[in-house]
Amino acid sequence: MEDVPRGISNSAGGKEMKDNEDLYGLVVKNMDHKGDDEIVSFEEIRSQLKDRGNVRRLYSNIPTLDTLLEGFEPGELIAVSGPRKSGKTTLAQSIDVQFWKQSVKSLWLQYEVTPRQFISVYGKETKLTSVFTPRSMKPGLLKWARDKITEGIAKHGISVVFIDHLHFLFDIGRVGNISLEIGQVVRYLKYLAVQLEITIFLLCHMRKTELDKEPSDIDMRDSSLIAQESDAGLIIWRIPEEDKQAYLKVCYSRRTGTWEKRIPLIKHLNGFLVEKANGQSGYV
Repeated sequence: MEDVPRGISNSAGGKEMKDNEDLYGLVVKNMDHKGDDEIVSFEEIRSQLKDRGNVRRLYSNIPTLDTLLEGFEPGELIAVSGPRKSGKTTLAQSIDVQFWKQSVKSLWLQYEVTPRQFISVYGKETKLTSVFTPRSMKPGLLKWARDKITEGIAKHGISVVFIDHLHFLFDIGRVGNISLEIGQVVRYLKYLAVQLEITIFLLCHMRKTELDKEPSDIDMRDSSLIAQESDAGLIIWRIPEEDKQAYLKVCYSRRTGTWEKRIPLIKHLNGFLVEKANGQSGYV
């Protein structure tokens, strides 16, 4: 893929690896190697991590979600999916608002809705000084997205990124195998999350499913690699009979081992989603 920096490819230094390489010669050559990728013991890594202090986890204020995932950590890639018009963006905004209360700044690469539509969700009294976005968006350029993320870190100290949505990060018309392309994009976003110590929420479309069928991560559009490469998978879908209610499912969590857990949600009067208490219906 053109937009992924060469250091992320499977090739060695951008060149094809050969079957007849002198591997024993490489062993001798690398005896004195020093650098940021030098081989060290995990005990040394543990000591370095201890010096950096505890990991700061972020919480959504959706109690069951926070319990199941034990919060969100830097370095994690969270896939968010659901049927069309199911509330993926609203869910992400609902989570992001809670991050602001924890003095966290976020970056939105928002391709799906206009800035006016995005801002309209928030009340006029809400100060949007903790959320950032480019003045204009450029689709199909993963390298551009990387540059905007690093710019957001440098200029504004952002630590969370929302990408809405995945399919805007590459040119579908120029891709041969969409599934493999998506896998490479998702893998690179995971690399960015780890290296930059940020949390990335990646919104993904879902393939068309039966209305009465509960969606699953295998329904994420075009590639099973989304689930394989991400740390957690969240799916939201609406209840047809209840206009203001929905379900949020934690399909998987690599860190906590959570698997296929459902959380009922309801729309608050402020327009954001909250966890539904027993007996609640409609707005709260």
